[in-house]
This record gives sequence, structure tokens and C-alpha cells, in this order.
Amino acid sequence: MQHEPLLEQLDWFFTSNNWTLDYSNSMVMPLAKITSDHVPCKLTIGTSIPKSNIFSFENFWPQHPGFLEATMAGWSAQVRNTRDSASIIAGKFKNTRLKLKGWSKQLSNLSQLIKLCNKVIFFLDAVEDCRPLLLPKWNFRLIIKSHLQNLLKYRNIYWKKRYTANKIKLGDENTKFFHAMATISYRKNANSS
Repeated sequence: MQHEPLLEQLDWFFTSNNWTLDYSNSMVMPLAKITSDHVPCKLTIGTSIPKSNIFSFENFWPQHPGFLEATMAGWSAQVRNTRDSASIIAGKFKNTRLKLKGWSKQLSNLSQLIKLCNKVIFFLDAVEDCRPLLLPKWNFRLIIKSHLQNLLKYRNIYWKKRYTANKIKLGDENTKFFHAMATISYRKNANSS
């Protein structure tokens, strides 16, 4: 990450025969060096988790341009069933939900954007391994890294919300989920003190 980088192999990935046999569709891909000289590795296991069609509000949406306009358009749309105040408010919420659902489809896929940013940074790092980067490419890499950090922040907000929802749903029942999350919280608290 310097103008004249040191070119040494620092990053390795190890596995076992059992892992390879149990998860034969696994793949390890190097990611871009965002903050350090080490190359992070991403492990992908060949599974597909189904996605539900339920509308859920994402906490990072208000930070995107166009969110406020979509919300205002949905809230101010004409409500058909105006029997009483409760049906008017329910209709406004329904209109807003539909407007936000349509607006959210225009947003780029977060995982895809993160993957593309990693590819660009990885490519520029590979070029830098062969020769020094010119100033425009150096600045471009800094811009992409900054954008990637924002995307990773959005993803962190996304998964933090999912964790909280599961915690509320499952509560402190005697579940594997609760025990796993309690262990993680304990480790975080033990390391911070």
C-alpha cells in the first residue's frame, strides 16, 4: 500500500481433508486489500438460502438519495377507502410501503456492489504489483476504497438488524441461536475490558 510496495507472500489459507470432503462446493477467493497489506480471503460454500417476499424496511435506506421523495409520494397519494381515520392511515401506510418497495428495486444489489468494488481494488493491486500506479489510478483506488467502506457499513447495519430481529423472536429460550449469540457477546465484552 506504498508507492514502492514490498512484494512478499503474506497471506495463506489452510483447510483439512474432512472439510474438503464435507463441503466440496467450497471456494476461497482473495478480496481487495482495503486497510492493510494482507489479502483477506472470502470462503463461499455452495448453498442457496431462500429469500422471502415479505416487505421489510432497511435501516440504511434513509441515507440513499430518493428515499425521502419516495416516502413523501407514497404518503401523499390518494387513499381510496376513506371510511374513517384508521382506514385512511392504514391506506397511507400501504401506499408508502408499495412506493418504497418499488423504489428499493431500483437500488443496486449491495452484495454485488461490494463484489465489484473488491474486484476493482484487487485489479489495481495486481497492477501495482507489476509497476507503480499513476496518480489518477492511485486516487481512483482511494475513492473506490472509501465507497466500499460505506457499502460495508450498510451491510453491517443490515445484518445488525437481522440479528436483533432474531434475538427478539427467539428470546432467551434454550436455543442454539441464543447460546451462540450469548457466547459472542461474552467474548466481545471480555476482549473490550
